[in-house]
Amino acid sequence: MKELIILKLGGSVITRKDENNPEINREILNRVAKEIAEAKSKRNFRLIIVQGAGAFGHVPAREYGLDKSVIEERQLQGFSITHQSMEKLNYDVVEVLKTYGINAISFQPSAVGILKSAKLIYFPVRVIKEFIKLNMVPVGYGDVLIDEDTGINILSGDHLVPYLARKLNADRVVIATDVDGVYDKNPKKNKDAKLIRKINRENIDTIIEIGTSDSVDVTGGMKRKLDELLELAEFSIDSYIISALKADVLKRTLLGEQELGTVIKK
Repeated sequence: MKELIILKLGGSVITRKDENNPEINREILNRVAKEIAEAKSKRNFRLIIVQGAGAFGHVPAREYGLDKSVIEERQLQGFSITHQSMEKLNYDVVEVLKTYGINAISFQPSAVGILKSAKLIYFPVRVIKEFIKLNMVPVGYGDVLIDEDTGINILSGDHLVPYLARKLNADRVVIATDVDGVYDKNPKKNKDAKLIRKINRENIDTIIEIGTSDSVDVTGGMKRKLDELLELAEFSIDSYIISALKADVLKRTLLGEQELGTVIKK
């Protein structure tokens, strides 16, 4: 069976995440779509894409307090506004992918998923499985969902990725972000930050400060995200964190190169 890759397109890559007025970084998005199409034509792997939120999701989610447990009318308004914003971003991403010959099809997490204390406990994958059998590329996204404990909550794309990887027995995960991988310090603030090439259970606790975007993010820190990827590694699903801001790095990673960022494995 053809290799199954789950690709997370970070919001810091495809949007201008620091801006309060959501804006797609169309130059980067078009190049990324082109690289995906070129890699897929050479290797013909199966692919699922999960896109990050950027300012489209994080800014309204914070403004309306969607990560809080108290449910008020204002939060319900924010639920609708945040979902609509993410849906618009997803529509635009799918349209660009289709422009490059990728048979992309949107899937809406809030239509089927249920959280419990912000953890995904129900998300049927049968439809996604059938789409990839047809060599289509499902494109999901971080969304706002029903939560059994808090009423509503945020499903981060970074939480959806490992869930799908386990349920669909993915071969590997690629996290496309705005830095070269994971560092011992934030590389945007520390010139002496060193790239960590491999992360496993033995060295995860030595990572004190992780290099990530300094923008608004209400879905949890990188440490939590790495813990979930380490859990995947226990199922022999390796994850690669790479920079999609550098030309051809994403394409080369999709084609199998392993030394272009940070790998999380056993």
